[in-house]
Amino acid sequence: MRRFLEFNRIRTLPIQHLSVFIFPLIFVSILFLKVSISFSQQFPDCMMCHKDKVAGKYDHPVSCVSCHTTAHQTGMKEKFPRYLFAQGVDLCWGCHDKTKFLGKVSHPPVAKGECLSCHDVHTTDYKSLIPSPMPEFCFKCHDNADFVKKSKHPPVAEGRCLGCHDAHKSEVKKLLLAEMPKECFLCHIKEKYISDIKKKHHSPVATGRCLDCHEPHSSDANKLLIKATPDVCFMCHDGADFRNKDIHAPVASGACMSCHEPHQGDVGKLLLAKPPDLCFNCHDKGEFQRKNPHPPVSAGMCSVCHDAHASPAVALLYYPINNGCLMCHPRIGQSPHAAGGVLQAGHPLSGRKDPSSKYGELSCASCHYPHSSDYMDLFRYPAKTAFDLCSACHKYGKKGKK
Repeated sequence: MRRFLEFNRIRTLPIQHLSVFIFPLIFVSILFLKVSISFSQQFPDCMMCHKDKVAGKYDHPVSCVSCHTTAHQTGMKEKFPRYLFAQGVDLCWGCHDKTKFLGKVSHPPVAKGECLSCHDVHTTDYKSLIPSPMPEFCFKCHDNADFVKKSKHPPVAEGRCLGCHDAHKSEVKKLLLAEMPKECFLCHIKEKYISDIKKKHHSPVATGRCLDCHEPHSSDANKLLIKATPDVCFMCHDGADFRNKDIHAPVASGACMSCHEPHQGDVGKLLLAKPPDLCFNCHDKGEFQRKNPHPPVSAGMCSVCHDAHASPAVALLYYPINNGCLMCHPRIGQSPHAAGGVLQAGHPLSGRKDPSSKYGELSCASCHYPHSSDYMDLFRYPAKTAFDLCSACHKYGKKGKK
């Protein structure tokens, strides 16, 4: 019996010794817990003193002690100002995922860790804790002169800078949300500008270079063009080809898009329609559809005779009237024309005044319509034979030839 009691005493001895350490540890833990709870409850309303920190419409969605972790703790030495657990951008990284703010291209304030350049840390009247409304807020750093011109991009006019840009970081230049032209197609319908259905595409559009022609923010020209037409076109197209003695009216007025699509189309040269239908948008169709049409006209080959933009000759012809005609009708210049014989030179083709001509000079067009006619040989006046035409110019009275 004595041995049993001795054994039991020895077996329980370590437990008794252990209790000497366990109970104080439990006591300290309870005391620490009490102090901790007491600290979190010690300042249930920081706003009794700091009301201005929640005076705005939007507040930082964290408790005060999430950042000011050692506020008003007696005997606690401040490691960072204002009892913060960290300083500068490291404080922000305590909650915010750093990877969401740093990328290939970073907003300069973000790259420098200057979060407070754009955000108020406690409260504001604007979302995302920015200190003033968009876009005025952005104009604190960015010159607003580029954003207030006559023609404004709708997101700019509405102050939606973040409709195109990421505020913190991006994988694309200028902090764009996507590469060009995908960036534009976030709003603009892609098929209207570059579609597989269309046969022809303007080179800048096909290569995603929208900004070759358009300003992204604002412009003094319509459609956000870098320059008004035709100057914007002349940035790539040689302006010398569009300036000459005789200029096509749309070209002279800078109305390039009266004939051309700016982005894509189904016709060569991005024309709005195939000639001659394109030409008939302005020119009276009846002038070209008389009984006897000039073959190039009936074939829709307007550009065989005419330059579409500008020319040194009248009527936008590539050459002076007679020179152009003789390129297809060379025999006319090789023998007497219309009348004449062995000793006669025939009817003159040029070198004389023609009061009835639009251009004042005698030419093939003095007798012939260049486009179509209701009479033989494209005659300009009623005639069943070549000699019937003479009376249109050569008048005979009772006293003989005048």
